[in-house]
Order: sequence, then structure tokens, then C-alpha cells
Amino acid sequence: MGGIGRALRSLRWRLTLTYLVLIAVLLAGLGAFQYVSLRHSLIDARVNALEGDLLAAQKLYASGELTSATAADKVRTLGTLIRSASGQSVTVALFSPRGILRAVIPAGAAPPQLDPGTFDGVISQEVEQHEIVGSDLVAGFPVGVADPTVLRTTAVVEVSEPMTPIDDVLHGDVAGLALGGGVLLLLVLLIGLLITSRSLRPLRRLTVTAGELADGDLRARSRLVPREDEVGQLATAFDHMADRIEGAFAVQQESENRVRRFIADASHELRTPVTALSGYIDVLRRGAAQSPEAMNAALGMMAGEADRLRVLVLDLLALARLDARSQQKPEDFDLSEALGRLLDEGVPGMPERVDGDLPPSPVIVHCDHSALTTVVRNLLVNACKYAPGARQVWSVRVDGNRARVDAHDQGPGIPASDLPHVFERFYRGEKTRTREEGGSGLGLAIVMGLVRAQGGDVAIASAEGQGTTVTFWLPLARGSA
Repeated sequence: MGGIGRALRSLRWRLTLTYLVLIAVLLAGLGAFQYVSLRHSLIDARVNALEGDLLAAQKLYASGELTSATAADKVRTLGTLIRSASGQSVTVALFSPRGILRAVIPAGAAPPQLDPGTFDGVISQEVEQHEIVGSDLVAGFPVGVADPTVLRTTAVVEVSEPMTPIDDVLHGDVAGLALGGGVLLLLVLLIGLLITSRSLRPLRRLTVTAGELADGDLRARSRLVPREDEVGQLATAFDHMADRIEGAFAVQQESENRVRRFIADASHELRTPVTALSGYIDVLRRGAAQSPEAMNAALGMMAGEADRLRVLVLDLLALARLDARSQQKPEDFDLSEALGRLLDEGVPGMPERVDGDLPPSPVIVHCDHSALTTVVRNLLVNACKYAPGARQVWSVRVDGNRARVDAHDQGPGIPASDLPHVFERFYRGEKTRTREEGGSGLGLAIVMGLVRAQGGDVAIASAEGQGTTVTFWLPLARGSA
């Protein structure tokens, strides 16, 4: 019973049984219609046959060859002729127009009679009337003589016979319909199960694929042949969902790996100045404070490490704000004017020659002003640190629907092996591995994060001995060209 219950709960069986029930109801309706139509047809055919027999008997009676001398004999003779023409199973009763029984053939029989209302209809309408009385078919026919104006009914002949022959035909028809319908429903069940099984096969494949995804196989797909029906649309949507899930997990995994690397690198970078400060404090505790020269040297080194620690913490906070996508405050301003002012302010260690190739007309951009300040200063600091004393040229141009800024220095350039990694966090090239020569490796990472947060982009081009050019784009203000 449990297996049958599970089968009946399956979509395959439910669909098949639903169609089976619909077809069974349709067959039952058609069978009922056929039964009623056939019954009426058989009754009408038998009544017409009885009427034909009556007409034949009347013609024979009217020939005068078999007429009797008395009226009673004439009535009985007519009844005998009608029964002889219709068959021995027929009972013939002759009535006067007032409903008086005149004769019954065969004699002594007790024939069923028409309902009085039906009998009156035969008299008044001068037409045949019939009905089922008990298990017999009773038909009443008007019998009259010719009149110049009307057909006057002089007698009513009621012919009755059992419904057994008609019922036998109907029972045989019902049995045939039941047998044929049963065979048809069995074929429908088998064919329906086959068709639904083939139609639902993609759904079973999707179920298996969903289980594989749930078990951790993010590369599992339905791999169904493309089809245009609802199942095909479901398979396409399912595979698209699986692609999105796999992509989301990949992004999440990469994000987690990046966070772990960031925490590890940040811990390492913070540990170095903290360790240095702790060492200098320990030196002072051991007596270096007694010597002014040693104390000044230790304090100078401590100040340098504290400043390095401060810059590193500020850079880490900037990266944290970028990762948290903290709200920016974009505004419209002239990029040329803002860049010229930042170059005039400069940063410590800037060379004497920093040229600005700025257009005379305003270039209005839409971005966060403080973000632009941080980007320009980080690029200036990087150029001063890795290309000290080299000439720098800054230019502003309009590039489509964006403003383009090029920062070029004539320094030693960046090796090709380091160039793909310069925007990575905490990355320092082979020539700047020590902290005395290079920074923490966060400057360009902050530049990229800030520029992309404004809806722009950044790129770098460099070759050893030919200098370096950092290019970044910012969106123009609405309506600017």
C-alpha cells in the first residue's frame, strides 16, 4: 500500500489519472447519448413498422374479401389481420372513439392501455401516439373513413408488445461500449504513463542535478537538449541559476581569500613598526636615556616608526571604507582648477619641475572632491618615492563622456614582471622590498579603489628606463562635453 500511495502521489501518475478520468467521463457522456439516441431510434422504428403493418391490414380489410357479416366480426377480423401482419408477440386492442374496448386479439388477453391523456391526443390530433407502459411498448393509431372535409376517427387501435427485443439490443450495445471503453481506458493508461514518463524525464534530471548542487558540486548542470516548451524554459532558468550560484560562491571564496590575505599582510605590516617602537623603548629603559645623543637618535627613530604606523593605519582605514562602500559625496567641479591647486600645494619631496598641461576651458567632472585629493597626492607621493627628482608632467583631456588625467614621470620605470601587480595591496616591487626604499604597498590600491568608486577607471603603462604613466578617468558632469 505504501508503494501504491507513493506512486499515486507522483506527478506522473497524477497527470495520467487526471487525463484518464477526463476521458472516462467523456466516454460515459458519449455512451449515455448513444444509448438514449439508439433507444429512441429503435422505438421509433418499431412504431413505424407497426404503423406500416396497420396500413397493410387496413388495405386487406378494405378489399372486402375477408370482411364478416356482423360489426363485431368485422372488428375482430381487423384485429386479427393487424396481429398477423405485426407478429404473434403483438397484442391488438380496438377501442371506440369514446374509449370503449371493442375487441382484443388474442382473445382473453389483458393488454396495457395508453394513458387517458395520450388516448385523447390520438382522438383530437388524429396522429399516432406511443408510450412505455410497464415493460411494454404501446402505440395508438387512429382509424377513420374518408370525409369530404375532415378525417373522422371511427376507432383507435392500440398495439402493444414487450420491450424485450429492444432491451436486448440496448443491453448488447451497453456491454460493447463498456468492453470497448475499458480496453480504450487501459490503452490510454499505458500510453499516458509512457508519454508522461518521457515528458517528465527532464524534471527527473533537474532533480538529480539539484541534489548534486546541494551536495556541493557547483559545476553540476542539467545539460538538457534545448527545447521551446515550459520544461525547456525551466531547465534554462535552472542552469542560469546554477551559473549564478557558482559565480557567487567563487566571488565569496575570492573575497574570503582576499580578506585573509589582507589581515595577514596588515598584521605583518603593523607588527613591524610596533616591534621597532618596542625595541627602542627597551633600549631607552636600559640606559640609553643617560646619553643625550643616544636618546635623540632613539627618539628620532621612534618618531619615524610612529609616523610610518600612522600613515599605515590611515591607509588601512581608507581601504576599509572602500571595502565597506561608504557613502561618497559627489559634486560638480572643474577638474583642471582642482588639479592645478593640488599640484601647487605639492607633497614633501616633490621635484622642482612639475609641469601641468591643463586646458584653458573648464572640464567639469562629477565625483567626490576629497577622493580626487587623495588620488592625486598618492600618485605624487609614489612618483617622488620611486622616481626622486624626476620630471613630472600632468595633463587633463576630455575622452568621450569622461575626463582623462595622465600623470607621467621620467623615472627609471617599472620592471615588466612587477607591472601586473602594482595595484595589488601590500605589493612592493623587487627593487623596493625594504621599507626604507618603499612604502607599505597600499598607495596604488587606494588609488584604484577611489577612482572606481567614482565610476571611473585607472591604468598604468611603464617600461624600464622610459618612465611611468598613470592614467585615470572620471565621469563628466551631466551636460558637459
